[in-house]
Amino acid sequence: MRAVVLAACIALAGGVHAETTVAAAHKGDTIDRKTVRRSVSDTVKLLNDVYVYPDTARRVGLEMIDRLEAGAYDRITTRQEFASRIGSELDDLSGDGHLGVLVAEGGEAPTHVMKETTDRFRLNYGFEKLEILPGNIGYLKLNKFFPDDEARNTADHALGFLGGTDALILDLSECKGGSPELVSHMLSYFFAEKTLLWSIVDRNGKSVHDTFSTTGAGPARFQRDYPLIILTGPDTASAAELFAYTLKSFGKARTVGQGTTGIAHIVGALPINEHFVGRFSTYRTINPVTKTDWEGVGIPPDAVADTQKRLDVAVAMARATPAQPQ
Repeated sequence: MRAVVLAACIALAGGVHAETTVAAAHKGDTIDRKTVRRSVSDTVKLLNDVYVYPDTARRVGLEMIDRLEAGAYDRITTRQEFASRIGSELDDLSGDGHLGVLVAEGGEAPTHVMKETTDRFRLNYGFEKLEILPGNIGYLKLNKFFPDDEARNTADHALGFLGGTDALILDLSECKGGSPELVSHMLSYFFAEKTLLWSIVDRNGKSVHDTFSTTGAGPARFQRDYPLIILTGPDTASAAELFAYTLKSFGKARTVGQGTTGIAHIVGALPINEHFVGRFSTYRTINPVTKTDWEGVGIPPDAVADTQKRLDVAVAMARATPAQPQ
């Protein structure tokens, strides 16, 4: 069970600006009405078997079967059409932005891992900008928490460079998610003692895995009353929200900007049938302080600021906070 959960954890990421490793259908990749009907039924069955909220799964499933019987899907003629339509309906009916349907291709194992195509998410493991602002305020812009050892090394170099600053602004305003493993590694920089960061809970409410910080990860000044400000916005999603929510709940960071996306569930990719793969929320992350998560509501900012002003507001907040001695 632990191995399954840890594998699923890597999927705590939004699907914006990315392509999955399951290929799109080719033109002319047609399916008949019988296959469409069977695939809708298979999707509903799998949803009911694995979705993190059983009551929601039943409600969504019943609505989709009603639509199926009413002929709502009779004009679907290609696999890509099916994936787009059914994936969109799963999202709309559940209110869960992680749900989706992908086209299975080439006998490859289903995967939730996203292949990045946009430079700001792909290059330098998502670390876009690093600098020291006037007043010895550190600034780090991160666009994705990559599930990669080199991303961890890059994080260590970046945070090491910022280790002598008097305050730190972490810009996650365009960070769409990524790897909880890198999240927990970077969070460890701000905790002096081993601390429970979050628990993973299954659809029955049972805790199946706990994630703790590790000791000795960063400079001691990061772990005291260090001014830490996180820039957020509507594009801040999933693992980026996990990072911000955890620090905010422990009173270690303030957020500036706008509310976040509100995607908290852990996702796995599972085969629906020979034609399709589904992305389903299979676990929840529960914060030890709040005893809940941010699913569907996002993280409200401590200080509201629009895109043009949030950095200025954060700098002013950092300067207003007395620096701690090194």
